[in-house]
Amino acid sequence: MPSTSFGRRRHAAVKLILIIVLVCALIAAALFVGVNLIAGKPAVGDPRCTVVSSTGDKHTFTPEQTLNASIVSAEALARDMDHRASVVALATAQQESELVNIDYGDRDSVGLFQQRPSQGWGTIEEIMDPHYATVAFYNHLEHVDYHSMSVTQAAQAVQQSGVPDGYAKHEGSSTALTDAFHGTQPGLLNCILDPVAKSPSTADGAATPAQRADRTTVGLQRDYGDTLGEVRADGESAVVDPENSEAGWAAAHWSVANAERLGITRVSYDGQTWDREHQTSTRFSPVPGWESAEELTEDGQTAPSSTQVVISTATSQDPA
Repeated sequence: MPSTSFGRRRHAAVKLILIIVLVCALIAAALFVGVNLIAGKPAVGDPRCTVVSSTGDKHTFTPEQTLNASIVSAEALARDMDHRASVVALATAQQESELVNIDYGDRDSVGLFQQRPSQGWGTIEEIMDPHYATVAFYNHLEHVDYHSMSVTQAAQAVQQSGVPDGYAKHEGSSTALTDAFHGTQPGLLNCILDPVAKSPSTADGAATPAQRADRTTVGLQRDYGDTLGEVRADGESAVVDPENSEAGWAAAHWSVANAERLGITRVSYDGQTWDREHQTSTRFSPVPGWESAEELTEDGQTAPSSTQVVISTATSQDPA
């Protein structure tokens, strides 16, 4: 028969193994959180946006990063540039600033693309405007044969960075963001956000729904120009009559990305609806994302139009 001492040693060994496994799991979790924080990713429970790539990979960003990505990507369409230009620009902004409009950098570099006033990119005030900085980047990219180059080569041709190999790692997430903001596939982007009344980032949170709808139409027209189709305010909603399905989904994804800033509460297109109040956080991404009209109408809500993008700014707290 096994000795009592052997049984005790075996029990102690099993206990030690379990402790080691637990410690390793805790260290792995801490490293996961640390890496996400270093990379500028939102912590679990924070507002966040997730974009899904064509291969099913998920890329998570803060609402601020996603908003800035929508500006950068939309500008490519507004100036009749293509998907590839947007990917290069987004990869550059991710590498240079993590898609955050920072007011510091190497030497006198500032902004999304870390452009330098001393190198002729503009004044600090101009470069700190994401729209100005984005236009300035594309003005340079237009003179580069970026179609015959890798993303890294094209970005480096514009930026002349001291770390020229850093852009390539962002190609996958930049492609996914471009797919969303150019509308190449439906339902790619989802965000979980604070309620409009509690969101500190909603600059016009105290505005009426009609005012928020007006500002949404202005934002769409500013970022996309005339590439989407007719864009108008209709009471408490902004409405887009898209030129085609891609224009419709571009407008829909842009609206989700700008929901925090503009106080957008609901976006409907092509029988699908993103409802701000329905989103909940999981460890990996927001859910449920875009829901079908049939699922929503079970709660007695009106089915959204399939041919128009309807962007609602009304909340349950708004007076009737």
